[in-house]
Amino acid sequence: MSSAVKQERLQNRLGPEIQEFRDSRKTLQLATVDCEGKPNVSYAPFVLLDDGYYILISEIARHARNLLQNPDASLMLVEDEDTSKQLFARKRLTFDATAILVTRDEDKWGKAVAQMKERFGDIIDGLSSLEDFKMFRLKPIQGLFVKGFGQAFQVSGDDLVDFVHLEEGHKKRETA
Repeated sequence: MSSAVKQERLQNRLGPEIQEFRDSRKTLQLATVDCEGKPNVSYAPFVLLDDGYYILISEIARHARNLLQNPDASLMLVEDEDTSKQLFARKRLTFDATAILVTRDEDKWGKAVAQMKERFGDIIDGLSSLEDFKMFRLKPIQGLFVKGFGQAFQVSGDDLVDFVHLEEGHKKRETA
């Protein structure tokens, strides 16, 4: 079987599973770094548009200030603890991403706010009217979809599953 056929089968099998998992999440975990290299982890509700994950966060919060200083970020969508069969191998989708500030006069601001209001309710009207709340587009670059132990797949920024199934498995420690 050619690698192109294997790639297509993998995409057909995992693509819908990744999309269903992603669509079932309402928040993402967000790792940022400040200008001195100090890391910070937080979370934010998000909506997904055709060009990335959109978050609306206050610049009073450390993660927003970090994104304004350093656009490199990592994001993770993770299975809930209470629905996971195995806490050591929770299903997750992670991406390296670049954060891009979306200004209020851009079309994407209005589209993202409308989707957020539909998804999260009237609180978005209040938050989006506050001057300190900034909209960021998190543009995924490359990522990883983990289904469980020994089931990790590289994912491109547009959710295409790369043929590379991570074959380097766990190894049992040899005892003397």
